[in-house]
This record gives sequence, C-alpha cells and structure tokens, in this order.
Amino acid sequence: MAVGMAVPFFLTPIVVRKLGADAYGVWILAASTVSYLGILDLGLRSAVIRFVSKAKAQDKPEDARSAIAAALWFRLLIAAGVAVLSFILAWVFPDLFKKIPPDLVRASQITVLMCALGVSIWLVTGVFGAVLAAINRFDVLSTVSMVQTIARAGGVLLILYSGHGLVALAYWEVVVTLVGGLATCAIALKLFPPCRVRIGRPESQMVRMIWSYSFTTFVLIIATQIIMNTDNLVVGAFLSVGLVSFYSIGGSLITYSAQVVTALTTTFTPLASSLDASGRLEDLQKLLLRGTQAALGMALPISLALLFRGKTFIGLWMGHQYSEISGTVLQILMISQFFNLANTTASSVMMAIEKHKTVAKWAVLEAFGNLFLSIVLVKTIGIYGIAWGTSIVTAIIHLIFWPRYVSKVLNIPVRRYLWQGWGKIAMCSIPYGIACVITDRYWHPGNLIVFFSQIVLILPIYAVCVLLIFRSEVGAIFQRWQASRLSRTQTIT
Repeated sequence: MAVGMAVPFFLTPIVVRKLGADAYGVWILAASTVSYLGILDLGLRSAVIRFVSKAKAQDKPEDARSAIAAALWFRLLIAAGVAVLSFILAWVFPDLFKKIPPDLVRASQITVLMCALGVSIWLVTGVFGAVLAAINRFDVLSTVSMVQTIARAGGVLLILYSGHGLVALAYWEVVVTLVGGLATCAIALKLFPPCRVRIGRPESQMVRMIWSYSFTTFVLIIATQIIMNTDNLVVGAFLSVGLVSFYSIGGSLITYSAQVVTALTTTFTPLASSLDASGRLEDLQKLLLRGTQAALGMALPISLALLFRGKTFIGLWMGHQYSEISGTVLQILMISQFFNLANTTASSVMMAIEKHKTVAKWAVLEAFGNLFLSIVLVKTIGIYGIAWGTSIVTAIIHLIFWPRYVSKVLNIPVRRYLWQGWGKIAMCSIPYGIACVITDRYWHPGNLIVFFSQIVLILPIYAVCVLLIFRSEVGAIFQRWQASRLSRTQTIT
C-alpha cells in the first residue's frame, strides 16, 4: 500500500513535466476511457471471491473448482471480445475527443490500443487474483502489486529521460500488466490446488449461481465507473484536454487517500462472507462498526490535511500554476470522499453477504445524477461545476440511503451505526483539523520536507483524541494482548 501511494506521488510531477499538460491530458483521457472496458468483467471477480471463500469456509473444494472454472471460461470469451474492441476504440478515439492536438492523434490511438489490450490480459489473469483474495492471501497480492508498481515506475523514468513519450509508456504498461498477471496465475496455482481446472463449458447450475450474483455486481461496477471516471471525460469533452491535467491532479489525490482505506476494507469481503456462511450475525455487526471506525480513522488525517492544506501541498508538489484550480477541485471532491470512505466497509459487507441489489440501484441513481448535474454545472461554473456535481449527489445518496439500509440488513439501530461508526472517530479529528488550518495560515512551508514535517508534528493531537474517546476499546485491546502474552509465557514455562 505504501509503495502504491509513494511511487505515483513522486512520479506524477515528473510525468507531467516531461510529457506536458496536453500529452498528460491525453494519457488521462485514454486511461479513463479504457477503464470502462473493465465493466465487462460482469462482476465475475466479486463472484469468485464470494463463492471460493464460502466453499473454503465449508471445506468444499469441488465447489471452489467449479466456480473458478466457470469464471475463467467466461473471462476468456470476454477477453477475446475486448481484444477486438480495442482496435475499434483506438480508431474512433480522436473522433470522441476532437480537442486532441493534431500532433498527438496518432499517439493517442496507440495509447488507447495498448491500454485496452492490457485490460484484456487483466480479465484473464484477474480470476487468479480473485482466488488469492478469497483465500485471504493479500500478502501475496500486495507483493505482486508492489513489484509491478516499482517496475512500472522504473520503466517510466527510463522512457521519459531517454526522450520517448506516450507510445513507449503505453507499450511498457502492457508488458508490466502481462508479467504481473502471469506471476499471479503461477502463485495461485501453487497455493490453491482447486485453481487447476480444465477450460471448457461450465456446469449450468454454477453458471446460474454466478450470474445471479455477478449481474447485480455488474450493474454496480458500471455505476462506479461512471462515478469515478466520467469527470475527466466531461472536462475533455466540454472544456479542453489541457484542463484534464488540472482536474486529474486534484482527483488523483482523492484516489491516493482512498487507497489507504481500500487496502484495509478489501480484506473484509472474504471475512464477512465466512461469517455469513457460519450464521454469525453479531460478529458481522462488530465487523461493520469496527471496520468503519478503522477505515475513517486511517483516512481522516490524510483527508483533513488535503482539505485544509491541499492548495499549499499541490503548489509544492506540482507547481504553483496548478495550486488554485487543482486545489479547489480537491477541496470540493473531499466532500464526496468523506461519505464514500464512511460507507466503504458497509459496501464490502453487503457484497459479501449478497445484499447488494438495492445498493446497485442507488449506485445507478448516483452515477446518472452525478453525470447529469456535472454537465449542467460545467456550463455555468466551469471545471468546478463538475466537482460540485460529484460531491452533491454523493453526499445526498450516502446520507439518505446507506445508514438506513445497512441498519435494516444487519439489524443494528441507525443511531448506533452513525455514532459508533462515523461520529466518534469524526469527533477525534476536529482538533487536528483546526491545527491544520492554523498551521497553513501562519506557518507556510517552503518545500515538501517542511510540509510533511508539519504534518508529523500535529499528528499527535489526533492520536491523543483517539486515545481519549476510544479509551475503553483501547483498554480492552491492551488487556487481551496482555492476557495472550501471559498465556504464551506460561506455555513456554
């Protein structure tokens, strides 16, 4: 996780400066457009995690093997279709975004083609990544991801400093995706024998089970793609390719901060699936509350620092020309970020226990509301209108829908969920947020080293507040640790 956040942080300014605003904007547009091909997964990744983790909990390896075989068969067919579609998408890409500079048209087509072929590779190898997630081998997934990230960054630096541009970057992206995917396949085959399946037409009963689960997930994935990636496309379509760079810089910081929570909550899906298979409702309730607290607890220090000090940070990180526009976009998007993070654990639990149909319906409403409002507001207040369109709709959906639905499904009072999950940890962050505002106003940093030093100096304020408000929970954890330590000592003796 740390590598996944640190490498893009240091790499992005170099890529922007070496490519230029227009070429970097084309790269972001290509990546955002191709990301929609990911919806052709049809929710199969989530289905693999659900059925394999459930089969493992019930000690039914044949069920796991059947689910893997069915998912792999489907994904191979889809990957072949995506490979064909990638050539069509590359051909029409310049017509979708007519504001692409003429000298970048050919490069943009090759970039889209390579990125789309990378999606085709991911569709096949991703089945084995889902298996590793289902058996809780997140250590392996993290290691592969870390090596991929480092290799990708090393190649990007070599390409850019040797004078090459977009096309070379696109080729390198495909190579890294292929090698990482093959490594994931090899490790999964070794660690989980049911992965060794014959590719052929799957059992009809398993197909029905997977499709029943994955179709809803498919709808949810479409909605999520619209929510996450449409903003850059709206900027490129209604404003300019150059402004995509400004918007994506603010949006990328949202993504980096969300990675902290995603790395944590990803582990909740197979755990919740196992608890549900065992009928342990009380433990599911505890997972929801503790998971939400942990997710927000990890994310809030980063989010508040970006909310109140984002413009200063972007100026030091990317250059002062990006500070005002990208910083304002970041601040607006932080509103939606809070609600997304607050409900990330709940989303993982709902997916795990197959209660995500209603979630998918609300996600579709959020996605199209986001798109509609962003298009309306971009015509009146420009680039900031796109960010406001995202934040307003997200806040409404997550405040009205999520708490009530989660409370109903898991039989937990709304007030308890909001206070235990959201409220207590949010209270801890208030003094820290005030400290961020004061620091930014009266102690302006001259470089990033001073900026991060300031963050480190005021972080203890947040830590003290957490210890005070959660003193009973911390005390219980300490007592369990002490008892466990004493037990080990007695066993050795």
